[in-house]
Amino acid sequence: MKIGKLILIFLCFWQAAGAQEAGDIVVVLPGSTVHLRAASEGASRYQWFRDGDVLDGATGAIYAAVQEGKYTVISFNAEGCESGISNEIEIRFSGTSSAPAGEGIQYFCHFFDPVLADIEVQGINITWYDAEEGGNVLPDTQPLEEGGTYYASQAPGGPGTESQERLAVTVFLDQCPDLSVSKEVDNPEAPADTPVVFSVRINNETSPEVKDITIRDRLPSGFAYISHNADKGSYNATSGIWEIPLLSGNESAQLLVHATVLPTGDHTNVAVLDASDPSDTDILNNRAEVTVIPSCLRVYNLFSPNGDGMNDTFRIDCIENYPKNKLEVYNRYGHIVFRQKGYDNTWKGASNVKNTISRNGMLPVGTYYYVLDPGDGSKPVSGWLYIMR
Repeated sequence: MKIGKLILIFLCFWQAAGAQEAGDIVVVLPGSTVHLRAASEGASRYQWFRDGDVLDGATGAIYAAVQEGKYTVISFNAEGCESGISNEIEIRFSGTSSAPAGEGIQYFCHFFDPVLADIEVQGINITWYDAEEGGNVLPDTQPLEEGGTYYASQAPGGPGTESQERLAVTVFLDQCPDLSVSKEVDNPEAPADTPVVFSVRINNETSPEVKDITIRDRLPSGFAYISHNADKGSYNATSGIWEIPLLSGNESAQLLVHATVLPTGDHTNVAVLDASDPSDTDILNNRAEVTVIPSCLRVYNLFSPNGDGMNDTFRIDCIENYPKNKLEVYNRYGHIVFRQKGYDNTWKGASNVKNTISRNGMLPVGTYYYVLDPGDGSKPVSGWLYIMR
């Protein structure tokens, strides 16, 4: 990597002198880069030329030259005053070009119909062949074949500078991006007005990285949003859009959404993969949903077993939907005073446990505590109840 220095002097100053006239010649191997640096006091921008032609976009103080030719530069100060043209530096290539650089094994997906131009190599004026030596020139539009090996040369200095050595690249077409979406809820039978947590996970099932991932996961009408936490990317609770800039090969990301179950509305929560780069190739695992069926269990905390026919039993709404339930009642000292499997709303406040303080088997007025196991695998429900007479 060589630095060539070109000196300029602004011509619009009355004391200005002309630019240097002596030129330099830089000889490098084909494929080399020569960094040219302009030195001009008070310059705010530059313009570089090769063989007298303007180089588009070359307006910095340093220019990385990769082609043969005669390079010059002019500069401009803040007032737009133009300098004289710099001394000339000529770049010449000599010797044998090296082969282009790149990975010898590269992976693609056959769904995207990859061609030779999709192979990543670093070089100038790349030519593809079907053999390590000699062989036939292949067009950039040549479709890639599974397990095929292709050979690339470069000609940094144009015709006559093509590298004798070629880079061999073997390709495989089985690396198709596949993102899978899964979804869970911590309590699928949560009672209304209680919180639940939805967990959404996206997995990159293959080794290629995937960028610009968009997942749509908006809470339906049967839930009220509380909060969320995403370990990657950002989630917009209003739009329900979860955006992830990048997932590396075999990497995953998780989104947790906390919400309250409402008594009515849609209780099916859906997560869908909307977009990715490259596009997902297996649509069968791009959607996941869970449904919360709000439990109608409702415990009435007060009852009066006095025989008047009104509120005489300890009542639990919908208990008939849980035939395997188990009810236990404790007094304030923590001693069990009543237990029943398959409770059916018939308890009138009598103890069915020995050594319980009672009058004719009936528990005294006061506060007790219950534990109700629905018997369906869901979490037990507990709370207080009051017996009055």
